[in-house]
Amino acid sequence: MSSNIFCGPCSHVNTHKNAQKWCTNCEEGFCADCEQVHRSMKVTRDHTLISTDDYRKIENVPVNLKCDTHGKKFDLYCKAHDIAICVACFPLLHKHCTDVVPLDEAANNAKRSTALDDLEDSIKVVLENLKDFINNRNHAMTNLKIEEQSVRKSISEMRSKVNKHLDELENKILDDLSKRHENCKSKYREVQKYLIKTEKEIKLLQEQTSQMKLVGYDLQVFLRTREMNKLVNNEIQSVKSVTSTFQDYKIGFEIHQEITSLLQNVDNFGKVKVEENTISFPFKDAKVDQAQIEHTPIGQSFDRTRLQLRQNFQIKYKNNKTNVRGCGILPNSHSLIADYNGDKVIMEYSDDGRQIRDIPVSYKPFDFAIIDSDRIAVSYGGNYYMEILNINNKMVLAKVSFKWNCRGISYQNGHIYIIVTYEGIVEIDMLGKRLRTIGGKYARRDICHITTSNDRIYCTDFAESAVYCCSMTGEDIWTFTDQSLGNARGISADGDENLFVAGQFSNKLMMIQHDGKVSKILLSESDGLYYPVPVHYNRDKKLLLVCNVKGDAFLYSVI
Repeated sequence: MSSNIFCGPCSHVNTHKNAQKWCTNCEEGFCADCEQVHRSMKVTRDHTLISTDDYRKIENVPVNLKCDTHGKKFDLYCKAHDIAICVACFPLLHKHCTDVVPLDEAANNAKRSTALDDLEDSIKVVLENLKDFINNRNHAMTNLKIEEQSVRKSISEMRSKVNKHLDELENKILDDLSKRHENCKSKYREVQKYLIKTEKEIKLLQEQTSQMKLVGYDLQVFLRTREMNKLVNNEIQSVKSVTSTFQDYKIGFEIHQEITSLLQNVDNFGKVKVEENTISFPFKDAKVDQAQIEHTPIGQSFDRTRLQLRQNFQIKYKNNKTNVRGCGILPNSHSLIADYNGDKVIMEYSDDGRQIRDIPVSYKPFDFAIIDSDRIAVSYGGNYYMEILNINNKMVLAKVSFKWNCRGISYQNGHIYIIVTYEGIVEIDMLGKRLRTIGGKYARRDICHITTSNDRIYCTDFAESAVYCCSMTGEDIWTFTDQSLGNARGISADGDENLFVAGQFSNKLMMIQHDGKVSKILLSESDGLYYPVPVHYNRDKKLLLVCNVKGDAFLYSVI
C-alpha cells in the first residue's frame, strides 16, 4: 500500500494533513484548504496541480528537475543544445545561444508534442524488434532441436542396422556352433555306446565264470574255460583297437579380423558437425505487423525412447531369500539398492557394478526416495515408520510413525509422498509433519509403489495390473490397465511424464505414454528380467535402473 502524502504547508507548521493535490511546480502536496490558498496567490495561480492518485502513478518515474552542476532548479531550455539549464548555466555555457527560452514555454503542450509521439513510436518499434529477435531465437532453438532429433534418429537407425547385422552374424555362428557341437557329441556317443555294450558282455562272461567255478564239473570247466578265454581275448583286442584311436574334440572360436579391427580401431560412431552461420537480422525502423508464428509440436519422446545396457551386476547377499524392493540412482550415477530380506543397510554400487559401501539404516528397508546427494527418505514396511536420513554422516533428520505398513515412497519439491496401507498416500514435509492424506482407492493394500513428477502422482495396483494418475490433491486424471503387465510393481517417470513400470509376473518393463493411452514393452525375460520389482529413472543423467527381486540389477542409458 502506498505511503500517505502529507500537505506541505501544514507540515511546515507541525500539522499533519493528508494531501489531495500535488503541485508539479512546487513538488509538494496540498490539502483542500491550502490548495485554495495556493491557487489564489498571484505567484502560484498558474502552477499545475494534479490529484495525489495521479501523482502516485508517476511518482517512480525518474525525472531530474535540478541541475547536477549547480544544484538549482531548471528554469530555461536551450533549443540549440536540446537541454534544460538553470540560471547559473546560462551565463557560463549558453550566453551566446540564441534559442534559450523559459522552460515552462518549451514544455507547453508537451503531452501533445511530436517529441512524445516520436518517443512512444520509438519504444514501440524497439519492443517489436525485440519480440522479433526473441521469436527468431525461439525458432532457431526449435529448429536446432528438430535437427538434433533427426541426427539422433539417424544414429539410432544406424545402430539398429548394426545391431541387426550383428544379431544375424551371431545367430549364424551360434547355429554353426550348435551343429558342430552336436556332431562331436554324436561321435562320442557312438564310442560310448560300443564301450557300454562291451562292458555288459564282459560282465556276463564274468558272471558265467563265477557260476561255472561254483557248480561246474571238471570237464565242463576245462572246455568252457578255453572257449571263454577266446571270447575275452577277442573283446580285449576289439577294445584296444577302439581306444587306441580315441578322438577328443575342443570347440574354440576365432573372431573375424574385421570385427577385432572394429573394436580396436573404431573409436567413435561418427562425427557431429555444427555449421555456424552468421546472419544479419534487420532492425526495423517502422512498425511492421507481426507474422503469426506457427507452433512446432514437441517431438514424441515416447516413440523415440530406447534403452542401451550400460551395466548388469548381481547385488551382494548372504542368503537365498533376497527381496529387492527399492532402488535409485544418486546424482553421481551411483546406484542404491534396498533388500527387504537383507541386513539393516542400503547398498551402494558404482556405475560399473562395483560395491562401494553399505549404508546403515535402523531396520530392513522396504523402499527409499533420493532427495539429493546427501539425503534419502526410507520406508520400513511392516515396522510402520519412515525416516529422513543423511547417508554421509548417518544422522536421522526426521522420523514418522504410522499405524500400518508403509511401503512405496517418493520425493518431489520438498515433500515426501508415501503409501501407507489402509490410509492411502500420505504427504509429509521435510520436518516430518503430516500435511495431507489421499485415501479412497489409494488406501487399498494392493497399492504398493509410487512416483511423483511435476504436479502429478502415479501409483501401481498389483492386483489389477493398473496404474493410477492423480493430481497432488488426489483428483483422478487417468487410469491405465493391462492384464498382460502381470502384477504392476515399481514405477518411475521421465521428464515428459512418460512412465516406466515393472511387471513382476510378466517379466516385462513397460513404458506408458504421459496420457495413459498408449504403451509399449521396452524389456522382457530375454533381456534378463525375472520377477522385476523396483525401477528408477534419473532425469538428469538419463539413466534407468531395473532390479529383479532376487538381486540382478540392470543399468540402462535412455536414448
